[in-house]
Amino acid sequence: MNAMTASAPTLEQPLFTISGYGRTYRLTEDEFNAAMHAADAVAGASHPLTTGEAAEILGVSAKTVARLLDAGEMPFYRNGTAGHRMVELRDVIAYKSKRERRHNLMEQARGLAYRMGGYDIPDETANGTAK
Repeated sequence: MNAMTASAPTLEQPLFTISGYGRTYRLTEDEFNAAMHAADAVAGASHPLTTGEAAEILGVSAKTVARLLDAGEMPFYRNGTAGHRMVELRDVIAYKSKRERRHNLMEQARGLAYRMGGYDIPDETANGTAK
């Protein structure tokens, strides 16, 4: 199945994929969260990141991360006398997971609307004869 014919994931399908050591694991949200909590326990709960490092993980600019922090999307603290913003890795991962889940749910809603004819345009509107 290629990317063009793949169906949007349903709530029962795995939403997360983790790869490492030559293996790939497909996980549900609960399984992913459990794996993240286990990783935190092994690595230690605190792993501070700069806004630039967080931006790299999220695939956005550091300015976008700053806007997310200002909007309260992720907790942060200021470090040192210069007051640089720092975020915890676990908070960045949680935000990324939430963002991906929201995206997947929107894709499901869009697919459902399409299948139900929500994107169909009535003939009179298409011809410009709607009153």
